[in-house]
Amino acid sequence: MRITDKMNILVIGGSGLFGRKVISHLLRDKDVSVVVSMDITHPGEWFMDSIQKHADKFRFVPGDVSELEAILNIIKTYSIERIVNMAFILTGAFERNPRLAIKVNTLGMCNVFEAARLMGISRVVYASSVGVYGPQNEYGDREVNEDDHLHPGNAYGLTKQLSEMLATQYSALYDINFSALRPFLGYGHGGVFPPIIKQFSDLVSLPAVGKTFSTEVDGTGPAALSSADDVAALTRILIKAPSSPHPVYNVASAPTRMIDIAKVVRKYIPDANIEFGPQAPPDESASFGLPWKVSCARAREDFGFSLMPLEEAILIHINDARLEAGLKPIKA
Repeated sequence: MRITDKMNILVIGGSGLFGRKVISHLLRDKDVSVVVSMDITHPGEWFMDSIQKHADKFRFVPGDVSELEAILNIIKTYSIERIVNMAFILTGAFERNPRLAIKVNTLGMCNVFEAARLMGISRVVYASSVGVYGPQNEYGDREVNEDDHLHPGNAYGLTKQLSEMLATQYSALYDINFSALRPFLGYGHGGVFPPIIKQFSDLVSLPAVGKTFSTEVDGTGPAALSSADDVAALTRILIKAPSSPHPVYNVASAPTRMIDIAKVVRKYIPDANIEFGPQAPPDESASFGLPWKVSCARAREDFGFSLMPLEEAILIHINDARLEAGLKPIKA
């Protein structure tokens, strides 16, 4: 598939867990001229330190995805050619402020699509979610794939399914090329919502800076995980391509447990203080109410994409936490 010349890319939600990593990967790409981050908050000093080598290509503009004019102004000012939307409010935070969540997840996504239409942008990549699927027991003992029937179990999942439906409509009406990623339980330094994502993130971030990680669960519940760096790597591939053979792509690991991650953390930090409790996962919620067997064959077949090894993802996570704390990185 043909890759275009150098381009200016807008990343909306660039201060979030996935957005930061998307920006980092794009800044390192020689085919990208400028990356503009739009978010309501600045990504922070540690992130700026992490991109110092490519800081000349980075621009931050405060803005709210629920305001169409803000997106249009950035596109015009920076001659944006392609858009990545990683702005969303996750379940957990969603239930605390549903009106705000609808503004960001639904109106905000529609604003991104409308801005692309108005400004003649033909390539948009955006975040959908595992939330569009039902729990693993709805699919049996097999991997969930992108062609499976969708059955979102909460309002957050419904907003993501609606985003995919809107993309289909905009594509048909206005000839815009969309690609969606369906991340599963996202993890990386700075993950906060929902609580299960915070647990998977803290399991690495806290020991990385000499702090204790403690949980009441026994860590044996399987989950399909999405490293923020894997999400970013696939996003970079998709946004550089003029289109994709399919409209949506799963990006998730093989079944992984907290105790598996703890083992990797201790490989790099032998004295890591990680404490699991006696609470075993109930049968129905062993996968945290989500699928945990996931096929990523489509991304591999269409783009040759594969997930990085767990050991590599964890080491990056550890060093991100250490960078923010002002500590030296750990080498492989």
